[in-house]
Amino acid sequence: MHYVVLDEAGHCTVVDSKPSAGSNLKIVGDQGGYTSLEAANKALKDPKAECKDVVGTEADTKFKAAQAKARRDGVETLTQKDIEGLSLEQIKQLRGY
Repeated sequence: MHYVVLDEAGHCTVVDSKPSAGSNLKIVGDQGGYTSLEAANKALKDPKAECKDVVGTEADTKFKAAQAKARRDGVETLTQKDIEGLSLEQIKQLRGY
């Protein structure tokens, strides 16, 4: 399942697991989640969503650049600037979790 979530700063993104009850992430859109990533991304772009900003396409490009740097130079060389704007799931992928 995929969920569209809103963080405390008003940024929305799609995650692939339901946020825990103690999480600071709020599910927006379908509370039960979306069966496909495409459906979740479509909902993410809904103009009626409460999102101030969407972490999406730009973040994907940034993620790919960070991933390339991590492979080339090592994950320990990534800076705050390299990961700024990435979702928690993307950062976990960079770290190998």
